[in-house]
Amino acid sequence: MATLSPDVRDSTLKSLKLTCPSAEVIHPPSSQSQSSDDMPPTEQQGYPFPEVGDEWSDEEVLIPRQRRKTQYIPPSMFEKITATSAESSSEDSSTPSPRPQRSGGKVSPNVPLKSPSRQSASRGNSQDELVQRFYQLTKERDALRKELQRKSMGANGTSTRGSKLYRTEEDTLIEELFALRHEIRNWSEEYFSGPIKTSSKRPYLTRAGELFGNLTDNYHVYLKDPEDRPLLIQAYVWMRLQQKIFNNWQKGSGYVWAGKLGDKKLRDINDTLRKAVKNEAEAEEYHRWRSLTVNLLVPQVDGKWRPTFDATPVLKQISRFCSRMRHKLRPWATRSLSTGKEQLGTIVSASVALDLKMKRQRADYRFVTFTGGKKDQYWGYGYYDSEMEDVYDDDSDDMGGGYGSSDNPRGRRVELALAPALERCGNANGHVFDQSFMLVKADVSCKRLEKRRKPQPRPRGGGGGSVAGGRGANNRFSGFWGR
Repeated sequence: MATLSPDVRDSTLKSLKLTCPSAEVIHPPSSQSQSSDDMPPTEQQGYPFPEVGDEWSDEEVLIPRQRRKTQYIPPSMFEKITATSAESSSEDSSTPSPRPQRSGGKVSPNVPLKSPSRQSASRGNSQDELVQRFYQLTKERDALRKELQRKSMGANGTSTRGSKLYRTEEDTLIEELFALRHEIRNWSEEYFSGPIKTSSKRPYLTRAGELFGNLTDNYHVYLKDPEDRPLLIQAYVWMRLQQKIFNNWQKGSGYVWAGKLGDKKLRDINDTLRKAVKNEAEAEEYHRWRSLTVNLLVPQVDGKWRPTFDATPVLKQISRFCSRMRHKLRPWATRSLSTGKEQLGTIVSASVALDLKMKRQRADYRFVTFTGGKKDQYWGYGYYDSEMEDVYDDDSDDMGGGYGSSDNPRGRRVELALAPALERCGNANGHVFDQSFMLVKADVSCKRLEKRRKPQPRPRGGGGGSVAGGRGANNRFSGFWGR
C-alpha cells in the first residue's frame, strides 16, 4: 500500500493510528504483476481491515490512481488540409505518440498582444504620469471617434449606419419645407396675379420702396407686371418669415413657439451658451443641450405637441403677424385678402411648427440667405448652381430677352431671391459640426425685368421738321403710357 494521500479524511487517519500504530511506516508492496490493480481491495496484501470484508470504507480505492485514461479524440466535423498540418502529421507519424497531457479545469484565455502605443502601466509610475497618460488616451479616443464619424457619413452628410429615425425626421423636414414653399406660391399667385382694380388705393412709391427695396432694385416693374408680381410677393413673405420666425439673433424675433419664454428666458441663455462655443466638442455639448431643452419644453405625445407652458401667446402672436402682413400687402392685391386670411394663418403656423422641429434636432438646421454688396441687399450677387436654382431655367422663350448674360453661367446675376436655402451643420447624431451640407437649394430668378419702350423716330431734317418730329415722337410716347 502506498503512502497515505492527503485526501484521506482525518477520521480515517485517526482510526488507523489507534488500531494499527505501525500504519504510518507501511511500505508499499512490490508490484508483481499488472493484474494486481484489478484485484478487489480486501484481497490485496497489506489491507489494514481484513475483518471488515467487502463493507465500504474510506480507504477503499474506488478509481485506481495508476489507471491510464483514454485519450479524447474530438469528432472530425470537416477536413481542412493545409501545409502546416501536413508537415505536422508527417512528423507525428515518424515519432511515437506522446503521452496525452491532462488539461486543468480552468483554461487561461488568449490575451492579445499589447498595442505598441500603450505604455506599460506598472506600479512604479508616478501619479502625474498616470494622469498625463489618461489625458493622452482621452485625446486619442476623441480623434478616433471623429475619424469614425467622418468615415461613416455619406455623400450628403447622413450617417450610413445611423438610426432610421434621424433620416426619417430629416426627410420629414424637407417635405414640410417643400409643402410650405408650395403654399406660399399658391397664395401669392391667387391673390396678387392679374390686373389691379382701379377701386383700390394707388400704392405710394415710398411705401413700396420700404417694403420691397431690399429685395430687388426694379421692384416697381414687378408691381406693375400682372404675371411677375406674385414672385415679388413670394420673396417678401419669405423675407418676413425669416426675420420674425426663423431668426433667433434679434430681440423680438424667433422663439414664436415658446410664447413669453422666448424673450424672457430662452434668448439670453441661448445667446450666452452659443457665444461661448470655441471648438467642436463644445459645439456638440451646446447643440445637445439645445435639443434636449426644446424637447422638454414641447414634448410630443401621441403625435401631438404638448407644451409645458401656456401656448395662448403663441396664437396671438401668429394672428398679429398675419394681420400686419395683410395690411401692408393690401394695395397690390387683386382680390380681397380677407378671404385669404385663413390660408395665410396656415402658412405662418406651419412656419412656426417647422422652426420648432428644426430646433428639436441635434443637428443645426438653418436657412441660408445670400446678400449683395450692401447690408440687407438680397439681390445683385452671383449665381451658384450648387446652392441656387433658377426658376426660369425651363423657359426657353425668355432666354434671349430677359436674361442678358444668361448664356454665360459665370456672368449670371441674381435679380430676385424667392425662397432661401436649407443647410444642415453636422450630422444627424450631433457630431462633426465643422462640416455643412446643402439640403435644399434656394429659389432665385436671374431674369431682368425692364420696361419695353417704343423706339423714338429720328427727325428728317430742317428746323421745323425736327421740332415737329420731336413733338410727334413725344406725343406717341405719351400715348403709349396712357397720358
